Amino acid sequence: MERADDEGPFVSFTDLFIGILFLFLILVAALMLMHQEAIQRQKTEVQVLSERIQQVEAQRDAAPKRPPDQPAFRLGIVFNIYQRAAVFDGGGWTYSRTVRVFRSPDGLCINTVWMRSNLTTAWRPPTPSDDIPTDAQPDLFRKFEPCGLSAAGDQWDSPSETGKLTRITPIIYSGFAVLHKKEGDEKLEMQYRVLGVYDDYFLYPTSSARPG
Repeated sequence: MERADDEGPFVSFTDLFIGILFLFLILVAALMLMHQEAIQRQKTEVQVLSERIQQVEAQRDAAPKRPPDQPAFRLGIVFNIYQRAAVFDGGGWTYSRTVRVFRSPDGLCINTVWMRSNLTTAWRPPTPSDDIPTDAQPDLFRKFEPCGLSAAGDQWDSPSETGKLTRITPIIYSGFAVLHKKEGDEKLEMQYRVLGVYDDYFLYPTSSARPG
């Protein structure tokens, strides 16, 4: 077989270009297939991880929860306490202390003294230290107990003091307390003057909600 006059000993440029283009197309197709496989593999891994997270969350939600050591208390009401002799002796009201009451959803309360003083607001002699909470009486405050204070009134009975107050206005609780002293009981007139209410439990009852 004789070689054509226009054919040389080397492959023509056109044939070489077509071959390179063919190889390039094969390479691009291979890269696209590899990319699709990588994306599919990534989607599968994400799905498996998501299912695993859902299983862990389901197990966590199904596991019995340990009850908190303390109930969740929140600020309910803040008031100033004033007192004076039950039998009028010419004296005025004496500021005793400012109290914050924290209440839990299950009906427990804790009272904390925010401020205390034995000074009077009417330039009267100071209240004796035995008549107000002191550091020697920590059991009167900072302990959890069923709420004696409500939107309608307050009452308490302890070895050192017994009292009962009725809420007569949205900002005033009024009543009496008896101090159990060594030398005998002393009766005092007391008032809570409300500074702020932060829990609906302590909102002043409306006329329709009050009995009678």
